[in-house]
Amino acid sequence: MSLMAKQSEWSALDDQVVTYSRALAMDAVAKVGNGHPGTAMSLAPVAYTLFQRHLVHDPSDPQWIGRDRFILSCGHSSLTLYTQLFLSGYGVEIKDLQEFRTWGALTPGHPEYGHTAGVETTTGPLGQGVANGVGMAMAARYERGLLDPEAGAGKSIFDHTIWVICSDGDLQEGVSAEASSLAGTQELGNLNLIYDDNRISIEGDTHNAFTEDVSARYRSYGWHVIEVATLADGNVDRAGLDKAMTLAKSQSDAPTLIRLKTVIAWPAPNARGTAKSHGSALGEKELAETKKVLGLNPDEHFAMPKDLLDHARQVKARGAALRAEWNAAFAAWQKANPDRADLLKRLLAKELPANWKSKLPIFDSAKEIATRKASGDVINALAE
Repeated sequence: MSLMAKQSEWSALDDQVVTYSRALAMDAVAKVGNGHPGTAMSLAPVAYTLFQRHLVHDPSDPQWIGRDRFILSCGHSSLTLYTQLFLSGYGVEIKDLQEFRTWGALTPGHPEYGHTAGVETTTGPLGQGVANGVGMAMAARYERGLLDPEAGAGKSIFDHTIWVICSDGDLQEGVSAEASSLAGTQELGNLNLIYDDNRISIEGDTHNAFTEDVSARYRSYGWHVIEVATLADGNVDRAGLDKAMTLAKSQSDAPTLIRLKTVIAWPAPNARGTAKSHGSALGEKELAETKKVLGLNPDEHFAMPKDLLDHARQVKARGAALRAEWNAAFAAWQKANPDRADLLKRLLAKELPANWKSKLPIFDSAKEIATRKASGDVINALAE
């Protein structure tokens, strides 16, 4: 059973939530005096659309095994994630956004696994999150094959989608190229990569060093590629992105790259499209002017009206309903597959089989053997 996130009609309330989300990113960086506001501003509608309309998750149970996984590969834009964790009700609150990039806060400069609920993996080194996503997609497929191999396509309770947001910087790194090539070869149809194509790095225009045709490269890897242009005013084409996400979920024969054109720091009057907005606070004047453009009070900071927050947090009820649906199917699977259910229980407990040591090979010290061969023999024995 391939769960689908419960969607409500997009409304003016959603537009307002996104507007305030952009301001939260600006305010958080301004308060601490450092950080990366621009990408979090432009990606606010992207992350919100994903968390509200496509990601299968239940904020009340971040470790629910039936969930999709989300990775923010461009970890420097951590506010892109923290804002959604706040809006979705994962335990991040306004106070935590105010403590952004301070010691002990739930909102460190880069997302840290095990520190903040809802963070699936630590990211920061560019390209790493893309490779993490490939690994998670492979793991999800292996889990399905191990525990529910007879289920038809899209019919298993272990069908999970891995969503990744990455930047120009991520795709400049060799690790992302190697992992993406592997993903195409493995036909990982449960992996969707949203590429924030804003043509800006902290040093300036990416065309100083990065001019390749990314779409052509990913097609050559064996990926589906969907391109979404900006609207005429430079804003994200949210409706177009929504359709692209829906299409990506339906393409199970290969991974999908959604190449999304954006304008960094949109709609800041002067900072938009600039390298400065990538890695430093906008400044008091630009922040105020941007809030005016957004229709917000420039004298208000860290604002999120209660009615808007209540609206956004309805995703918790939708997530709980999804988990209840999954739990019923999981109970039926356990009853029908007791041995596999026991295996899953052991795996979740991170316990090895009782007799695992007896399966290890014994090597004769009088005979030479290459270390790579000995290591392979041990790994294969453990795999069995």
